Amino acid sequence: MQVSVETTGSLTRKMTIAVPSTEFEGRLADRVKSTARKVSLPGFRRGRVPLGEVERRFGASLRNEVASELVQSSLEDAVRQEDIPLIGTPTVELVNVEPGADLEFTATFEVLPEIDLVDLSTLRVRKPVAEISDTDIDEMVESLRKQRTEWNPAERPVAVDDRVAVDYSIKVDGEVQGEPRLDFTFVVGSSQVAAELDTAVVGMSVGDTRAFPITIQRDSNEPSGEVEGIGEVALKSVEAPSLPELDGAFFEAFGVADEAAPTDVAIKGEGGVEGDEAVGEADIPPDGAGGPLQKFRANVRERMQAELEVAARNETRRQVMASLARAHGFELPRVLVEEELEQERQRMAQLMGVPIEHSNLGDIVHQRVRERVRTRLIVREIVQREGLQAKDERIRARIEEIVSPYEQPDEVRSWIYGDEEQLQRVELGVLEDQLVEHILSLATVESVPASYREVVTGNSIPDLPIDEPIPGDFEGSPLEGADADDGREESNPDATAAEREGKPPRKGRLRRWLGGSRS
Repeated sequence: MQVSVETTGSLTRKMTIAVPSTEFEGRLADRVKSTARKVSLPGFRRGRVPLGEVERRFGASLRNEVASELVQSSLEDAVRQEDIPLIGTPTVELVNVEPGADLEFTATFEVLPEIDLVDLSTLRVRKPVAEISDTDIDEMVESLRKQRTEWNPAERPVAVDDRVAVDYSIKVDGEVQGEPRLDFTFVVGSSQVAAELDTAVVGMSVGDTRAFPITIQRDSNEPSGEVEGIGEVALKSVEAPSLPELDGAFFEAFGVADEAAPTDVAIKGEGGVEGDEAVGEADIPPDGAGGPLQKFRANVRERMQAELEVAARNETRRQVMASLARAHGFELPRVLVEEELEQERQRMAQLMGVPIEHSNLGDIVHQRVRERVRTRLIVREIVQREGLQAKDERIRARIEEIVSPYEQPDEVRSWIYGDEEQLQRVELGVLEDQLVEHILSLATVESVPASYREVVTGNSIPDLPIDEPIPGDFEGSPLEGADADDGREESNPDATAAEREGKPPRKGRLRRWLGGSRS
């Protein structure tokens, strides 16, 4: 096999491969023989068809079949032989498949960029620091009440905080966009739907229909990113919220039980209204250091502290990754950027309920996608350079952390250990944690005071302004038709550990980004 590689761009290569005709024709002859043993033709006994007849009838298709197999296997061998960091799916073009001649073809593809890592000790990382106050606990208790809201039919116009069921659709120039949503349920004022729909239903009564203007993203091929449409909503039902009292039954529902617990402790809202009508700030009478209310608040604080620690760790991880991205400039492979952009378009289409062709992404999203791709490539380089490996004891500890909330942890544990993809997901998270710890041990770390709410909502450290594209980024529209089957694994620093470990992965691709292994 003869191989030559031509550099056609900073990250693009064109490889020309020639497979000797003797190998090609030998495999073709074997394929003709195997076909003759299996094929059934009129006038011939099965397995007794002459080779010449098989070649006459199936020669062209068998030649193309063998050529396709040789192209794939020889391309893989050539990539290994030349030690090329290929990414995506190459574009292959056959040059010569004529009988008696060498099989010749070309493959055009992108390669991973060379990354000149900075001295990690020069990085600066911001880390949030927060404590839980009594006010934070009061707000959490009220939030827990709202989580157990009971909904009762209301014979009145819709108000904020009501739960409604509607049918709605969006039209642009009289044409319905996507599929109409039927019996769609949401809580008014909770930011679960587009602001225009949220506002439109207020004041409606069951059976009413209302039209309202709404702005949606238009086809990404159009010069403008937005288009004005008309939403149509029909109200099917309206339910009013009823909050539970803070009493013994409520405490017991959260695992805090006390036989002596009073059952008449209630939250008072503004104006002193008790019970279900109470929707204001908590005004909870004390019940002593050992009472059920204090036990409940202590339980709440403990859970909040665990959540705070996880959120602070995730925010610190995000700051580490952002610091890495800002410190490195190099050209990004278009295929990787386009994969990420396509995933963003799909998320946008699902969120807005419109066809994917109407999901246009703004410049900020494009910039953040490039930063995400850049970070992953940098992480991959650091892991390989430092020889980082996920430690078995930490993997086991992470799995125990995952399974602990389940009623049957043994079954979940067995499922994770028995599924290589799930195990790799855990490994990936552990390896990422070790990478962050490694960088924090070298970088300058700045503590940033923050509140509990700021940390758990991901707003403890404002994003630095996004300046001009980092040197090396390409401008203009991403390449069309880029390979989307390379399955890069995304680590979302704002997600909880359970969310990251529970996301369905693509098969066999998880270790590719970091390149690490278990130790």
